[in-house]
Amino acid sequence: MRTRATFRIGLAVAAGAVIAGCANGAEAPPASSPAPSASVAPEPSATSPSPESGSTPSSPATRPDKPLPTITLTDKPPKEPTDKLPATGWVAGMVTRGGTGPCYGLIADDGNRYALYSTAGIDLKEGDRVKVQLEASPLRIYCGPGDLMSMTDAETIK
Repeated sequence: MRTRATFRIGLAVAAGAVIAGCANGAEAPPASSPAPSASVAPEPSATSPSPESGSTPSSPATRPDKPLPTITLTDKPPKEPTDKLPATGWVAGMVTRGGTGPCYGLIADDGNRYALYSTAGIDLKEGDRVKVQLEASPLRIYCGPGDLMSMTDAETIK
């Protein structure tokens, strides 16, 4: 069993090396045997056009018109946060996970999904429209999918 797993891992590493070499447009290193085997077909060169794509090469790594993305260095840090932070204050939406807590779920009217945490024991019913007051949560717990926020107050919208 151990030799079979070792063989599969070695085969996967070799296949990954061949694929990585092809993706970069590099030629594969010469084989250890001096004569190529009859069953291996020659690879088309990167400069010859393929019949499907016309006269443009099909590999994105060989296209000179699209440079690779790079990290832009700035002289100073940004003045405002660049990450999208969840809204604080009052937010209206629909309860997706209710009960008496401490974890709740809410989809706000603007489409944001919130995972709410409150130890106040507020009773929210799933499907109700509510208006909740949110604050950033000092705790790092999992209350379900969405942005984790602390819920300090809630009112049902009629």
